[in-house]
Amino acid sequence: MRFIPLFLEAFRAEGLGYPCTTVFTISPEARIGLVATGRFLSIVPTSILRFPRRRPEIKVLPVKPSVALLPFGIVTLKNRGLRSAAQLFIEHAREVAKPLTRAK
Repeated sequence: MRFIPLFLEAFRAEGLGYPCTTVFTISPEARIGLVATGRFLSIVPTSILRFPRRRPEIKVLPVKPSVALLPFGIVTLKNRGLRSAAQLFIEHAREVAKPLTRAK
């Protein structure tokens, strides 16, 4: 996975060794479920802890990323118009994302 080198770099930047990987999954639900047991550590976007609901059982460690944040975006097919539902979704997604952006 392309994320592992980024996470490895983040640990190294703090002078820490990378933890041994015992479970690997992309599923946010599985990751949060494992973290909630108290036996696992995970690196997740802050939005996962806010949406669809807040996660008071999860403790966020006070770590500031010292590596570049991963960009994300909306992808559409070339030469294809968007249906009104897709356009509405994109508009709402942008509104939800606005308060999550960091000032540059």
